[in-house]
Amino acid sequence: MSTAPDSSPVNLTPHELPALGVVLVAAGKGERLGAQTPKAFVELSGSTLIEHCVRAICALPHSGHLVVVVPDSHAAQALSIVEGVSHLTDGWEISVIPGGRERHESVRFGLSALSDHIEIALIHDAARPLTPTDQFERVGAEVHRTGKPVIPALAVVDTVKRVGADGAVHETVDRSSLVSVQTPQGFPRELISAAHETLRDASNEADAPTDDAEVVQRAGATVLTVPGDPLAHKLTTPADLRLLEALLRVRSEGEK
Repeated sequence: MSTAPDSSPVNLTPHELPALGVVLVAAGKGERLGAQTPKAFVELSGSTLIEHCVRAICALPHSGHLVVVVPDSHAAQALSIVEGVSHLTDGWEISVIPGGRERHESVRFGLSALSDHIEIALIHDAARPLTPTDQFERVGAEVHRTGKPVIPALAVVDTVKRVGADGAVHETVDRSSLVSVQTPQGFPRELISAAHETLRDASNEADAPTDDAEVVQRAGATVLTVPGDPLAHKLTTPADLRLLEALLRVRSEGEK
């Protein structure tokens, strides 16, 4: 299992790939962020998280169908955002739909909205706005190559402790086989759609999966990993927003 960031260049020249669908999950409330608007509509250097994600996705060397899942109250705003970057989305079919009460329900709605001909589905959290285009490409290409679910992962570098409810340390956890998982996560479309339907039929909110890889694992699938990228950092708290601003500045300076 490869988990270290891959520094080798990724070939972004056009190539044959089965019909690609991307579900951009942007329906979260962002309560821990303390914003006055849903998280995906928070601005990062003057652009919403949705806009950053759409730009990265539509820079792929092959087009597809992008479904943006947002709170029903913000559907009109999301449509306006997408229209504002329409000059960057040539060849892409883009839909905006309302989400559900929980993340897994929003994903199921997004998968159902994908065009029937879609064969590979990538599911991405808008809370990871700086995820590079080549990470989408890397995940999609590996799903195509293996026919299996694929997720980007980074090796855990911090020492990990197991603690009790009282805050006392019980043990140090061996981190050699641990990874932190990012998005987009990629799947054969039929597999992930069927797994989410099964989850709905056996829904137990107290035992809801935390990501889509867990959804297919519960259905018996084996999930593979590819190298993730530190730029795909997740926005959860105000501190993360400051970190993402800094990462964006560094990336912009490197592109000059």
